[in-house]
Amino acid sequence: MATTQTASQAWTAQQLAAIEAGHRMAGEEPTAGDVEAARRVLTGEATPDQVIAEGLAELEAEHGFTR
Repeated sequence: MATTQTASQAWTAQQLAAIEAGHRMAGEEPTAGDVEAARRVLTGEATPDQVIAEGLAELEAEHGFTR
């Protein structure tokens, strides 16, 4: 079981590195929150829709608008 978990952690780290590299090549530095959101999706802790909804809720709270 440890081998599967280690491989999964290695795969996740590789995917996160690729995501960060893609952002940088596009001229954008990913925030710690961006990386954490991507990690949560990659590991199955959250769905992409959940992460998007959380981001929108943060923006709404920060800027005082509602959908």
